[in-house]
Amino acid sequence: MGLSVILGAVLGVILVLILYRLCLHPLAGIPGPKLAAVSVLYEMYYDLVKGGRLPWKLRELHDAYGPIVRIGPNEVHIRDSGFTPRFFSSASSNRLDKYAPHRRQLGITKSTISTVQSDLHQRRREALAPFLSSARIGSYTSVILCKIENIASRFEKCRLLGEVAELRLFFLYMVTDIITEIAFPEGTNLLAHEELDKGYYTFQKAGQAKLLWFKHFPIIWTLLKNMPPSWLLRMAPQASVAVHWEIANKRLVMDILSGNRNVDRRTVIHHLAASSLPSSEKGFDRIWEESTSFLGAGGETVVNALCTTIFHVLKDDKITQRLAEEVKAAVPDPSRIPSAQVLASLPYLSAVIQEGQRKALGITSRIIRVDNKSSISYGSYVLPQGTAVSLSSLLENNDPTMFPNPEEFIPERWLEGRADSSLKEMKKQVITFGGGPRKCLGEHLAQAEILLVLTVLFRRFRLRLYRTSDMDVAPMYDSLLPKQWEGSKGLRVTVP
Repeated sequence: MGLSVILGAVLGVILVLILYRLCLHPLAGIPGPKLAAVSVLYEMYYDLVKGGRLPWKLRELHDAYGPIVRIGPNEVHIRDSGFTPRFFSSASSNRLDKYAPHRRQLGITKSTISTVQSDLHQRRREALAPFLSSARIGSYTSVILCKIENIASRFEKCRLLGEVAELRLFFLYMVTDIITEIAFPEGTNLLAHEELDKGYYTFQKAGQAKLLWFKHFPIIWTLLKNMPPSWLLRMAPQASVAVHWEIANKRLVMDILSGNRNVDRRTVIHHLAASSLPSSEKGFDRIWEESTSFLGAGGETVVNALCTTIFHVLKDDKITQRLAEEVKAAVPDPSRIPSAQVLASLPYLSAVIQEGQRKALGITSRIIRVDNKSSISYGSYVLPQGTAVSLSSLLENNDPTMFPNPEEFIPERWLEGRADSSLKEMKKQVITFGGGPRKCLGEHLAQAEILLVLTVLFRRFRLRLYRTSDMDVAPMYDSLLPKQWEGSKGLRVTVP
């Protein structure tokens, strides 16, 4: 058989597939760009060539085509505030699976966050949930406040020396230290050094920038995981802290699971090992990946929420003053910080945090679910079982029908003249933490961290923005997480 015959056959198959997807596929009647209906290359173009601009392109597509758009051969994207609660309702979400092609993006396929099947996800989530419950978070307060006090001391130093504080650096090291001390036998202790080593910060930033490549080419994770640490350090010397921390903790976790080592605190490793999960769910790889998911889910997302909120507060003197006055009245002694549970009752502080989380987005990539058991109806369309249905926080959190002037930071929208039913609908519309049975388990920990950080900073200091604009905070690109413009130096402040 000649090469020309083979090429002709291949081209014929491709042509038939294109015609099927355009004319005969169950989603053929749903509006959208033809190239997207034919191939995932459309998504790859905006992810990799355009550097992560797909969420903004989706907004353009909805403006052109309406509330439902076909954005892939087997995927539709919906922008409709009336559909969001239904999408995340317990009744429907309990049977919705994760989108399988994206499960390897984070390299932790055995973790709860990457679990495809809804029933297996539910079992894993139920085992993990008590460790991150609102009742349990109170026991972590001392750890959180210890790291915040370290940050506060650095602000004092900046005030004395007239230095500029890099908040994204401070907060990344703070949340990383908190998570690793809570979840692992040995913490990272990044804040233990008087002069912060920016190597870990650089490594994390570079890794985040590659997450869309990992989505489309997950084999990269396989190569990295099987690479000797010495090779990785030769390629990326800034990974030194992360690599040595991982090596040390893997040894400790193995010892804990084999019963050969006692640790003076209960970590998530102990919690999962003692859970009711079957032994097949308690192997080293499974528990290690579950633990490392804490860093991915609870690290940069909290940093971004803090930076977004603080920037918008400092940008408006009236918001700054009102927040500082409320915190001062609630905390007479700045050296005695109440618990997060107490602080959550402060109305304006809570409103500021709600608005900050709306603006921060959580993740910028699509939230995709698949119903593999039954069809989904939307308007006059019937989406057959197995159809991928997606929403985006960029569009949901900025829906003008729910949030007038969505581009503005208005904490009062969560306070004044709002009926309880209206506030409830607004909260459902904000999908920063996702929603339904797959809603982020780390929400309570994240809320506690944000409450305590904002209270300490606005009770003790008068911060001023330093050469920071909206572009240094606003998401410009999608890298699973929000990504700012390439030249940004992040949120910087002075401490008069």
